[in-house]
Amino acid sequence: MSQTASDASNNSKPTLAAIPENLPEELLPLYDWWKASGSQFLVTLVAAAVLFGGVWAFKLYRTAKVSNANQELLKASSLEELETVVAKFGSTKAGNATRLRLGKAYYDASKYDEALATYDDCIRKGAPAGFAEIAELGRAHALEGLNRLDEALTVYQAFDKANAGHYLQPYAQMGVARIYTLQGNKGDAKKLLENLKAQKTGTPAWEMALANLEGVIDRYAPRVARSLFDAADSAAKAVAPVTAPVTVPPPAAVPAPAK
Repeated sequence: MSQTASDASNNSKPTLAAIPENLPEELLPLYDWWKASGSQFLVTLVAAAVLFGGVWAFKLYRTAKVSNANQELLKASSLEELETVVAKFGSTKAGNATRLRLGKAYYDASKYDEALATYDDCIRKGAPAGFAEIAELGRAHALEGLNRLDEALTVYQAFDKANAGHYLQPYAQMGVARIYTLQGNKGDAKKLLENLKAQKTGTPAWEMALANLEGVIDRYAPRVARSLFDAADSAAKAVAPVTAPVTVPPPAAVPAPAK
């Protein structure tokens, strides 16, 4: 009975791993650690390598996608091609650059509703510095194109106030001058242009742009409101038949009979 209990006790004790022969005494702690935690360390190391490799692969993929987006953006020359680029790469870091070009293309094609929606989308997705200002000014131009003058004026003025010294600020001030003119306030528009001209003296490109806008303001004449009766009378006159004298062409010369 006692012998059986002794054997069971011996069997329950963990078997100690043999220490390799010729193992330097100073490496005994490292050997003990390896036996106790080495396998877990290997598992952790492999998991970290897999995770790092996945992150690295994702970064490479994202970089390649942005590069492809930039290449396709440079090659796009039509509105349809730009729409395709935005659809493919709008979620990448190049997304806002593609949307800005698409918004400008819509504006140039007089598709102001689409331009406004594109600029709004660019701002809503968190356009970074540099892009946000362009998109905001693009919104104002689109609103102006839609003849939503009060809204456009508010955006131009807000941009002017919030971006003192910004290279786009003069464009906002010129927008304000245009809206003033369209609203019949040519006096304030001219004053604003005079201030701009004083700031941009000596810059040929700006001087030319301001001179062109000044000419537009000088020549602008709002449409005269007419009643429905006046419009109907003008339309009737336009389609009325014009009585003209009837002219009979001279007879063709008839040769004399031969004798």
